[in-house]
Amino acid sequence: MDECIPQDRAPRDFCVKFPEEIRHDNLAGQLWFGAECLAAGSIIMNRELESMAMRPLAKELTHSLEDVRGALRDQALRDLNTYTEKMREALRHFDVLFAEFELSYVSAMVPVKSPREYYVQQEVIVLFCETVERALDFGYLTQDMIDDYEPALMFTIPRLAIVWHRSLWPKSF
Repeated sequence: MDECIPQDRAPRDFCVKFPEEIRHDNLAGQLWFGAECLAAGSIIMNRELESMAMRPLAKELTHSLEDVRGALRDQALRDLNTYTEKMREALRHFDVLFAEFELSYVSAMVPVKSPREYYVQQEVIVLFCETVERALDFGYLTQDMIDDYEPALMFTIPRLAIVWHRSLWPKSF
């Protein structure tokens, strides 16, 4: 897919929401195994409702792979150096379905941050960065303390952020 449809790949920005322990090289294989099991009627890890909800997508995904295999067989009998539009379309469709299944499956297995939680996390990161910058400007911290990951500093930054942020609130709070 990276060679045939590099600019037409389905977006996978949602993967940043996955916990670290989920993101590994074997994830695609595990997802495919899950799709095959679901399409065959299995239930994943005592998650009956999620399994029933994902089953139509899993069936469509496995059917889509059959279309890709058929397009590959046709392609193998012709010119191996060019990709037909049928091949490209089959790969695009499969990629979109696989990305959708990936998000659904992982979300059913582990807690995935919602867009709101992800946004709040980014806001906290920005607040901490602004706090460090301001503390450096006022001389409360030194660059060496930051570069050395001073343990006391790691506890101080959130406290400074809270104090600084509260000082910006209107007096009515």
